[in-house]
Amino acid sequence: MRAVLLSLGFLLAACASAGGVADAPPPFAATAPPAAQQEDYPVAVDLPAGRYQLDPRHASVLFRIRHMELAWFTARFDAVETVLELDPADPSRSRLTASIDPASVNTGVLNAQGERGFDRQIARALGGARITFTSTAIERTGRNTARVTGDLTMNGQTHPLTLEASFAGGAVDPLRGAAQVLGFSAHGQVQRAQWGVTQWSSFAGDTVQIVIEVELVRS
Repeated sequence: MRAVLLSLGFLLAACASAGGVADAPPPFAATAPPAAQQEDYPVAVDLPAGRYQLDPRHASVLFRIRHMELAWFTARFDAVETVLELDPADPSRSRLTASIDPASVNTGVLNAQGERGFDRQIARALGGARITFTSTAIERTGRNTARVTGDLTMNGQTHPLTLEASFAGGAVDPLRGAAQVLGFSAHGQVQRAQWGVTQWSSFAGDTVQIVIEVELVRS
């Protein structure tokens, strides 16, 4: 079986590259400007405080890894949970938790019987237990950007993970019970071997890029 993977979860940057292929940031991910270029902004944000939960109908957690230093292999997780405890007086005091069911990995690769055998192999490589992320620090990097650092637990091991996040905006949605909805994008990367995920390493890279797009609904 020649495909790839992986690691998470909550959560892209650059992977190992072949000659002539430059390292590159993940797709759809903007880098926060240097501090010297950032505008002044108030500490508080004009949003309702409280608990915000993921709307699974409006969420994507994608990962990609380089195969044989050639093409990027891209897949997603379908079963994701996220909770944001928002402190609008100082967003850096907010808290983010997330979890992913590794069995929900979806590569779109089917075997000759039309089954998702490769997906099951990946889930086993990730240890089978839920992948979790708990924020330990949220650093504002701009008016609508932040650096979120936390503990990523996967395959029975816990190590730090940093995500570059951006706030896309908020709205009151009458179709979701007139609830406040917030939109966020994030990207980061992990070295899967750090979590003991070393399968297929002879033809798959160690760096796994992550791209996250979510909408969170105030509960």
